[in-house]
Amino acid sequence: MAGRRLIIGDIHASYDKLISVLDKASFTSDDILYSVGDIVDRGDKPVETLDFLMGLENFFPVLGNHDGWLESYLYTGKVDSSWYMHNGGDVTVNAIRKKDRQWQLRLRSWISKFPLIRILDDAIIVHGGIPGEYTEKEIENIVERGRPHPLVRNFTYDDFMDFTDDQEDEDYDYLEQFFWDRDYLYNAMYSAGVKTALLRMRRRIKPMKTDKTIWIGHTPLADCRPVINSEYHLVAIDTGSYHGKLTLVDMSSCEYWQA
Repeated sequence: MAGRRLIIGDIHASYDKLISVLDKASFTSDDILYSVGDIVDRGDKPVETLDFLMGLENFFPVLGNHDGWLESYLYTGKVDSSWYMHNGGDVTVNAIRKKDRQWQLRLRSWISKFPLIRILDDAIIVHGGIPGEYTEKEIENIVERGRPHPLVRNFTYDDFMDFTDDQEDEDYDYLEQFFWDRDYLYNAMYSAGVKTALLRMRRRIKPMKTDKTIWIGHTPLADCRPVINSEYHLVAIDTGSYHGKLTLVDMSSCEYWQA
């Protein structure tokens, strides 16, 4: 019997909540688990979280900005100061430094397989949102092109990394937007009647023309409930796991569980 397709919000190293919400949903190895990214940082159990997820056969994440910072560290050995000091990277880095080199290389290989965007028959999964009025075909072209490794570029890494002609600045400038940009979410919220969203958006964006549902994380939602907007084909599921709740959603029914 085929299992369900489930998708989880930003985990942020909240291992106990991860196990709890999977238990509440009666998750089994027959189920497929997708993720909108940001597996690490902020929470207190990054290694436990990573070990558990690396052990799941049917786990399919996309790259979040925090995962990108971690990937850059694993490739270069250099720590982004903003990540370490202000975005929870200190707990993750300090825990990973205690692991042996073989484990770190296994982790790097695993994260390098995270796509920036994942396209299914009925879904588009991306961490932050759609940063502009992209067509579905343009999104497909980005997926086919792949991404640089690491994706997060810090120019202090230039002497270390060997950037090829295919890895020009523009790769980093526009691809990173897919896990930073919040305007698509704020436009969807504004269209749903949340007037305060207008103050947060930088520009107005029309809904993408698609039959697929766009699943995103990245932006903690104030009332700890998923945002569903049919006009923008959007479901946002980051409910602030490290200070609020971790949300798991059935992608077919939109039934959800929280811990």
